[in-house]
Amino acid sequence: MRGLAETFAGRVDVIELDLDDRDQDGLRRELGITAQAQYVLVNAADEIVGRWWGVINEEALTSELETLLQT
Repeated sequence: MRGLAETFAGRVDVIELDLDDRDQDGLRRELGITAQAQYVLVNAADEIVGRWWGVINEEALTSELETLLQT
């Protein structure tokens, strides 16, 4: 994910949540994240537009982000 954060710096906010950090419980609940290796793509209107579980393919996610940025 750090590579994506660098690639899209200034255009996309990449937020990493720590399941052990109780201060992040509210955001995790809001996004519906209940376990590790979950990814959520949220647009500028705070709508969830993508969700992935498990190992993520960064090339596919890069494509999703580019598409979202064009809309």
